[in-house]
Amino acid sequence: MNILVLGGNGYLGQNLISWLIDHHFNIHCVDMADNFSNDSVKRSHKFAYEKLDLSRLENIKKIKFETFDLIYILAGKTGTKSGFQDYQSFVELNELLLLNILSVYKQRKASARIIFPSSRLVYKGRKDTFLDEKSEKEAKSIYAANKLACEFFLESWSNAYGIPFTVFRICVPYGHLIPRSYSYGTLGFMISQAKETGEIIIYGDGSQKRTFTHVADICEVLGKASCIKSTKNKIINIGSHDNFEILKLANLISYKYNAKVVQKEWPKLDLLIESGDTMFDDSLLQSLYPYNYKKNIQEFVNL
Repeated sequence: MNILVLGGNGYLGQNLISWLIDHHFNIHCVDMADNFSNDSVKRSHKFAYEKLDLSRLENIKKIKFETFDLIYILAGKTGTKSGFQDYQSFVELNELLLLNILSVYKQRKASARIIFPSSRLVYKGRKDTFLDEKSEKEAKSIYAANKLACEFFLESWSNAYGIPFTVFRICVPYGHLIPRSYSYGTLGFMISQAKETGEIIIYGDGSQKRTFTHVADICEVLGKASCIKSTKNKIINIGSHDNFEILKLANLISYKYNAKVVQKEWPKLDLLIESGDTMFDDSLLQSLYPYNYKKNIQEFVNL
């Protein structure tokens, strides 16, 4: 199977490409960086890399979308607070980029399924409640609004032109598949703090709850569930066995690294855009592609 990964140099892209190559897919990666960051992957004969600035429509037109079976759209800009100052690039590199891809894809009469990762930030958090795909939505940041807009774009282009897609919503990823790599997001930030300063800073009482999913499980779902008919044109939560408070995570890491957990008052903007509890109900995924998550945070932290 021939796979196109757009924006493969980021955290999810590097790990996903590593998983796809290990499972014998042929990968063509497009990114704006001069080279692909993962040396071990670059040596694989199943991997090809092309430097293209995808913010430019003329470069998107160079891509032969019709030659691929799956297209992972990982290109874009991330961030929460930064989007309020840099809103133009967030709209251009997330929403406009996807619309340009869909337009060229349609012109080429391609048939590949488009796979798009979305975020927990599209949900309105609810205390002690597992959120399913139909739960109330809320965008408290430009990035969250971008993700919601892109989900709607995929649904509308699919309805109008028959473009197949699958959206996978990811809550809080962590871990790595690449040797000597890093852990992303909340967990990685806490580990770095613990190692470098001996303290882990959390805002408020740390009672907000999240679903934490190891990137190995995320990549396996993205790799396997994207290939089956039942997930076509669906928006799907990826879950985990780990659903608990930020404070619990901080305490796990502090015990491992002999660090101190320090609770501080919320900065005003951080508090205003905080989502509250976002734990994922993955019943839809389990009904379409029954999956047993293989990783947990306790084992990861204790390695």
